[in-house]
Amino acid sequence: MRRKFYTILRENAKSLAIVPENTQMVALQPAGERLPFFMVDSYPYFIDVVRLTGTDQPVLSLIGYEETRSESYNIPDEANAHLKTILAHQPLGPYMLGGCSASGIVAYEIAQRLRALGHEVGLLVLFDTPNPYFMREYSDFWMSVTSYRTDLSKMSWSEVPGWMAEKFRGLKDRKPRWLPGTSNGSTHTPSIMDQFGPTSPRVIAARRYRPAPYPGRFLLVKRERDLVGRYRDPNFGWGNSVQGVMEVCKVSAADHLEIFKSEIDRSTVAQRLRKSIDEVIEHHPAACLRA
Repeated sequence: MRRKFYTILRENAKSLAIVPENTQMVALQPAGERLPFFMVDSYPYFIDVVRLTGTDQPVLSLIGYEETRSESYNIPDEANAHLKTILAHQPLGPYMLGGCSASGIVAYEIAQRLRALGHEVGLLVLFDTPNPYFMREYSDFWMSVTSYRTDLSKMSWSEVPGWMAEKFRGLKDRKPRWLPGTSNGSTHTPSIMDQFGPTSPRVIAARRYRPAPYPGRFLLVKRERDLVGRYRDPNFGWGNSVQGVMEVCKVSAADHLEIFKSEIDRSTVAQRLRKSIDEVIEHHPAACLRA
């Protein structure tokens, strides 16, 4: 079921908006005449980042694809649906868009399709979204072995086989650390977990996605605490896929669903996002007048 309510900004103050069933996009920050930033869905605390980005910067949330919870769901279909919404609202580029977690994979595919149609994508932002192909090349088992080096160093050789067998059994159903709902002690509203929960078809599809090379400007916002194995990669595995300019913005959050929760983190992200958007607009002043 699609979300019926969205938290938006009205005169820079949070307000609850009712979203009809057929709505394809909602304005998180409706004010401003600048080129909009399109966000696939929203995310916990992201509205606070929007507020800090500036009252003159429109931010539009692309509402979750109707088939997101269906077994027939696939990322290309969702990307195409959002692509139509974006082009109807803004016929000419440059385009600026992003997404968080599995929604970041959808944003990546939208950017690829915009470019394939000959449109310019000025900025693609992925918020705490590792490259799923890079991550699955490295099995959870060996990630665990790497993260438990200290424990292994204290064991005798006779104890190691038993420990490894136990870990292997436990990791069969282990959920990736970058997906929501995998951190102990976290509590979240049902609407958020329905949309981003680790059992959703979208997340399953995102884990299987193999990104094609991307030649555009790319901003990655990522956590840097409590990461293990390939999640320690400074570019979250995007280094070989992104062939254009890549920038990384680090946040201190340890929990995937709380990357925008702290004042410091949301301020850091808002400043970096605003800076990147400003640079796109500075290079396309005529486009800003068109908006």
